[in-house]
Amino acid sequence: MDRETLLDRMDAYLRAVTDGDPTALRLAPGFRYTENGASLGAGEGLWRLAPRFEGIQAFADATTGQVVSMGVVFLDDQARPFAQRLCVEDGALTEAETIVSSDPKGHFADVEQLLKPDIIYSAVVPPHRRVDRDGLLDAADRYWEGLEQSDGLIPRFNYRCDKYDNGAKTTNTLRTLLSPDGKVHTCSSALNDTRAARPRARERRYPVLDTELGVAGSFVVVDFHPIANHPRPDAGSMYMLGLFKVVDGELRIVDEIREILPLGASSGWVTTETPELG
Repeated sequence: MDRETLLDRMDAYLRAVTDGDPTALRLAPGFRYTENGASLGAGEGLWRLAPRFEGIQAFADATTGQVVSMGVVFLDDQARPFAQRLCVEDGALTEAETIVSSDPKGHFADVEQLLKPDIIYSAVVPPHRRVDRDGLLDAADRYWEGLEQSDGLIPRFNYRCDKYDNGAKTTNTLRTLLSPDGKVHTCSSALNDTRAARPRARERRYPVLDTELGVAGSFVVVDFHPIANHPRPDAGSMYMLGLFKVVDGELRIVDEIREILPLGASSGWVTTETPELG
């Protein structure tokens, strides 16, 4: 199934969720659906809430048959950061994985910014500046490894790279000076500063690797342990979609859509700790 068809499937899926009508989709007999790691049936969860989706950016991978998106879901007219993954096999939808964040606004969230997607993700990377699928996976995995090791030198950050959490710019901005971190971060220093929380980046997956656009879409669960005498709002397990733009083998922009689950929680989709394409 080609990229455009997969992107159309994402559009159709979001329309069906808004309408609360799973019968509008071709679902595989073993179709599986989760929201924030909880297994639900088709038609449950968001399907019953008449959600409205805006600012959606979607990226597809014909090799894996998967498509991911990020943006905003409105529930009772309240905006929430949102991420979605779909898997299609033999024309039928087999998997749907949803993240709905309960953190729309704060030092590490600014959902309104997600309504204005950055067009850098949809820019085609010139052939001489692209990397192959393995290169995309490596660039994204280096980021998670740098986070786990609290070592900002492991990923390859472009000079112009910035990081966004639930829409909020969290690097090279004074907003973090007023945050629990109490400092201004670069992409590297943001990873270095996590050491006290002993992060563990587990359940790493890479369902979308688009070499033409230089985009890697990755899901992960990151454990952040409580820090004595330094309470932080992000202690727990961050269940995230990470979106990476890769040019010249370097990270050019990083977006994370995340929900904080109880420490040790699982996405429910991984049975091995080995990085996987699917």
